[in-house]
Amino acid sequence: MTATQTRALSQPRTQIEILYQVAMPQPQSHLFEVTLQVKGWRSPFLDLKMPVWTPGSYLVREYARHVQDFAVEGRTWQKVTKNHWQVEMADLSDITLRYRVFANDLSVRTNHLDTTHGYFNGAALFFYLPEFENNPIHVSVIPPHPSWQVATPLPVVSVGGQAHTCLANDFDTLVDSPFEIGAHQRYDFEVRGKSHQLAVWGQGNMEPDRLIADTKKLIEVEADLFGGLPYDSYLFLLHLSAQGYGGLEHKDACTLNYPRLGFRSEDRYQRFMQLVAHEFFHLWNVKRIRPKALEVFDYERENYTPSLWFSEGTTSYYDLMIPLRAGIYGAKGFLQGLSKEITRFMTTPGRTVQPLSESSFDAWIKLYRRDANSDNNQISYYLKGEMVSLLLDLLIRSRHDNGRSLDDVMRQMWQQFGVSETGFTPEQLEAVITSVAEVDLTDFFQRFLHSTEELPLTNT
Repeated sequence: MTATQTRALSQPRTQIEILYQVAMPQPQSHLFEVTLQVKGWRSPFLDLKMPVWTPGSYLVREYARHVQDFAVEGRTWQKVTKNHWQVEMADLSDITLRYRVFANDLSVRTNHLDTTHGYFNGAALFFYLPEFENNPIHVSVIPPHPSWQVATPLPVVSVGGQAHTCLANDFDTLVDSPFEIGAHQRYDFEVRGKSHQLAVWGQGNMEPDRLIADTKKLIEVEADLFGGLPYDSYLFLLHLSAQGYGGLEHKDACTLNYPRLGFRSEDRYQRFMQLVAHEFFHLWNVKRIRPKALEVFDYERENYTPSLWFSEGTTSYYDLMIPLRAGIYGAKGFLQGLSKEITRFMTTPGRTVQPLSESSFDAWIKLYRRDANSDNNQISYYLKGEMVSLLLDLLIRSRHDNGRSLDDVMRQMWQQFGVSETGFTPEQLEAVITSVAEVDLTDFFQRFLHSTEELPLTNT
């Protein structure tokens, strides 16, 4: 049973229509103008809630703070909590409400609007209706200029003759589907019979032909690892910015932010390809193979799990390994990259203070809120998770004379949990790793996941 099916079991059978319209008539104001229509409502009150975080970025970001000018014509409404609005419906079944969202943060997890483009994430722009998260949602986008196009992984549908109208099967899908609106460059290519699109905003020294050719190689390697591609089409959104860096994974897309002049030197180009490999690997590991705590998202509060070391750290290990297998760099490039990661880990004092599982659990209050003392009192679950994944890979290979590897763990996790999108517990993850290694790893997990004992990196 998928997460969406699990949520659906607890929701009312009454179907309502939810239609969003997103306009940006004055993009220089950085304000998205959102109209929400709800049809077929049958309760005296309509509750609306804005998510406080978005999957893939484990920090409460309080998206509601950017909402302004909330209005419902002819209806009484009140704000109940920081992210909860309530409209008095009485016997009214159809209603239209409007609000605006300030968007001037160019990151992969927020919204950005200016005279050159508009970009938004569902969690940072749309309300959800409690108990109706499983309802289909239509989204119509009205660009400020006829030349602006819309890129999103959502399918385009025809509703009332409106152009640029898409359909999300449920709120989870809407949150998982970023939108890029503008005069971006678009490149289409195919891998294994599946369509792929690269949409690029901004100008820089990127060489599209080389980048697409290498991206195809990454896709092929990862498809080989998991036995195919679990989507019909995939969208890469790339923002070429002044100095930004980052990525956010989605089931059928990813958003990448990279310095616009960061492609000429070979090491920086390789770093970008590692970012691509990382976010693409996530379409299996964390978007479909995900911890039990993230099986059904709670958009109102923190979703705690000790297993981000696997979701992010193991993915970080593979973002080094995948370009090697794809031939984007050789053994020397891989070892140089790995040595940098080991050095960074060994020169972080916080590795002796914070256990790896605690680093994952406390992501909400530490990883994204760095200060002058962060290196002294915490360790990134990306970084230490990568080191533990290296040790596990070497351990498995050593015991089975390279006949098995961490690849077998990933494949088993995919078959056991990813295909059905059933969340895994920490115990189930450890059991899968143990079954592949065929050795008792109780002591390993206790020492390297739950304590601050030094990793035996010098003994490998």
